[in-house]
Amino acid sequence: MSAKQNLSLPRPRDLSVFCQLMGLALLFFPPRMCAESLEDAAHELAMKVCVAAHKQPVKVVWREAPQSSGYLSDRPKKVFLDQISACGMEAAENSDTPILTITIEVTPSKVLLIASSTQALSPQIYVIEVPRASLFVAKETAPAPQLKRELLWQQEKPIHSALEWRDPTAEERFLFLLGENLFMRFGFENGVWKWMDSAQFLPVGRRLRAGEASLFYSPAKGRVELVLNKKVCDLDLTQPFSYTCTGTEVLDRSTKLSSTCDESPRYLVTGKGDYTQTDRITLASAAASADEPLQGSLDVPGPVLDISVAENAKAAAAVVKNLSTGNYEVYRITAVCSN
Repeated sequence: MSAKQNLSLPRPRDLSVFCQLMGLALLFFPPRMCAESLEDAAHELAMKVCVAAHKQPVKVVWREAPQSSGYLSDRPKKVFLDQISACGMEAAENSDTPILTITIEVTPSKVLLIASSTQALSPQIYVIEVPRASLFVAKETAPAPQLKRELLWQQEKPIHSALEWRDPTAEERFLFLLGENLFMRFGFENGVWKWMDSAQFLPVGRRLRAGEASLFYSPAKGRVELVLNKKVCDLDLTQPFSYTCTGTEVLDRSTKLSSTCDESPRYLVTGKGDYTQTDRITLASAAASADEPLQGSLDVPGPVLDISVAENAKAAAAVVKNLSTGNYEVYRITAVCSN
């Protein structure tokens, strides 16, 4: 089997013809190599392409059939790209470069990883197969993220929102709290949080309603902001503290939390009880259905009043009113591997 220098695919209108050709090619050139994981398959496939193809830049296109959606993650893609790059075939986005299509197909017993390039009626196809059973075992034994909590702060006076923040310039850690009408700043020193300063952000005597004010980190702006009456307020964290409300609706506040063992996006979700009941914080995927069991959860000693995710998305600050003590508590919430 020889490789052609021109690896371009047929135009979209010829896709059905291309698929028929691919099917015929697979009949005459059955897969001869078997891998135990998609990462191994990606490496073996890259080696096949490297041996047969010219050392030239290629545009790699990834395709998944509907039934194979979710199999091809970023990890095997990176393995494939790293290997062809090591062979002298750099991945490029230039429309003039030859196209190399990587397709994943799923059958009842196996997963096929296919590299294809065509010119006229001479298809160049390289195939590696992975038994589906080995993928299922790997999936079942993979560590699932679990939630962990750590008490950061507690006090008798109400806390409406909290946020941990690391100053990227000074590399200092801070804890911000919103009380009834005070913004409070604490610094981390000798293993404990120490009060630094506070400033009034509402008129004296003005009481906040539940959910009226909260702190959040805006990834789009790269800064800590305040939400007041569902409007975004820019914070000036220099002394003295001040804020200016822009009048725009908050758009990018998210409870997305990264875990140490799972690349899939996960979001923190609280229970649906009222403020007289204990609560539970759980991890949910973006595509989770209402009946799907959640992978990680933890109970807290009262209702969750607010959750704010830190700037690195690796930790969140949850404000809880402890129903047993009456205190307001701030917990650091992280997603860690269960094993």
